[in-house]
Amino acid sequence: MANESPATVPPADPATNVAAAAARADARRPESLNPAEWRRHRIAQGHMLVVRSHFKSIYLIPMAIISLLCGIWMSFAGGVEAVAATPQFDPASKVGLIYSLSFMFYMSMFMFEWSRTWTYVLLASLVSLVFLGTAVNSESFPVWQKLGELLAATRFKQSAPSYYFYGAFFGVCAAVSWIRTRLNYVVIEHNELEFNRNALFGDRERISLVNPRIEVRVPDMLEYFHPFFRAGQIIIHAPDRTLVLDNVLQIKAVERVLDRITGTLSVKVEKS
Repeated sequence: MANESPATVPPADPATNVAAAAARADARRPESLNPAEWRRHRIAQGHMLVVRSHFKSIYLIPMAIISLLCGIWMSFAGGVEAVAATPQFDPASKVGLIYSLSFMFYMSMFMFEWSRTWTYVLLASLVSLVFLGTAVNSESFPVWQKLGELLAATRFKQSAPSYYFYGAFFGVCAAVSWIRTRLNYVVIEHNELEFNRNALFGDRERISLVNPRIEVRVPDMLEYFHPFFRAGQIIIHAPDRTLVLDNVLQIKAVERVLDRITGTLSVKVEKS
């Protein structure tokens, strides 16, 4: 009878071992493991959070996209002169008006801080103006007709190269903010915070988080309710210092991850 060979045990999957090790709250990175790979597993297990603070220029991404779309439309339409077919309906002017209103909206995110009180006052004022216009609107004083004629008479015209120029400029400004977040960011773990400065050159500082207090604040309602950004502010009160991280995107998702990190982290939400 032939001898039976012993059953071979398949080697353990290294990725599985790393994932199992990263699942422990107090786990430390093995010396032989790449830091980026360890961070990926720790984030997936909910024991690590990377928080990136942006410049205000990150809010120019929608304007860069709008500029590009307007430039493409003008290029295919044949230019400012070609689209001005009739004085009653000038597509180039309508595109220019939409672009100008978009520009005003996003510039307001830079110039003002839309607190909850200021936002409510502005909304109440707009509603009051609408009701007032409706109340006084009549044949002798056609408010909405005059307003429509005023908007129809606008001649905000720009050429395709102008839209492309502004799109490229806004895109470069937003790219600078994005690059900065890859060089300067904060990594939060259980009872420990790693502050990365110029990460390309490996400048790191570890800060103990023993009984910290973390505030998640929404100082600007426009930034918070914007569907692309949902931005807010995070203030970390460590034992020896306070770190303020402005313009953190998707702030509610960041808050949920902070809640999942066990330990002594506490989250306080304030909406000014």
